Amino acid sequence: MEVILIGSGNVARLMGKLLTGNGHRIQQVYSRNPVHAKSLADSVNATAVGDLLLVNKHADLYIIAVADDALPGVAASLRLGDKLVIHTSGSVAMDILQNTSSTYGVLWPVKMIRSATEQLSPATIVIDGNSENTILEIANIAAGLSAAVTRADSNTRIKMHMIATFTANFSNHLYHLAADYCDRENIAFADFFPLIEAAVEQLREQHPRNTQAGAAFRGDRHTIEKHRKLLNNNPRMQELYDVFTESIRLTFDT
Repeated sequence: MEVILIGSGNVARLMGKLLTGNGHRIQQVYSRNPVHAKSLADSVNATAVGDLLLVNKHADLYIIAVADDALPGVAASLRLGDKLVIHTSGSVAMDILQNTSSTYGVLWPVKMIRSATEQLSPATIVIDGNSENTILEIANIAAGLSAAVTRADSNTRIKMHMIATFTANFSNHLYHLAADYCDRENIAFADFFPLIEAAVEQLREQHPRNTQAGAAFRGDRHTIEKHRKLLNNNPRMQELYDVFTESIRLTFDT
């Protein structure tokens, strides 16, 4: 397929790399930042453009991978007839593209994509389209990027996006705080990798309600107070400790 990338951030970069590897050709890369557009375009042997009016109207696929708050403006500026147009956001409704093309949809990778990310798999890709034929087209593209592809409408997708915040963004922030604490106390954070990995493996077999453990789960107030005292000089961590402890306590009525 002949592809146009709208955007030059981490998602656009990864999509360009993977699509090129799958035999597709990136024609153009658009970005408001000409330096970013040229950098990504050079990496996939494409042409950089800095004006949406210069976007080629004769490609097969247009991927809009821009920040959520930029999506309305980009969608409103493009008129692409019946060309396949998709955006990559988990939180923006598909119908924002309804005036951009008569063939449109979503391909949202459920993954924290950073500048160093080189692969999507293993990751779930959530897709949707404005017709069954469109969904089939997008599914075929997604299948070349990951083995895990699922369909969800806009209402379900925003709920999935919120849950991804709990399961990835919030948990990663907790790991971040824990790693910083370990650094300050001369503890090897890597010693906790087996614990983290075992917790994930348990989730493949059981509902999280059946794997909960710890002082709050046991109602062990003596240990909880010991933990809290260790955090007297870190009120932010102590506040989070209290919030999670109370949530677990109420969930299991300890």
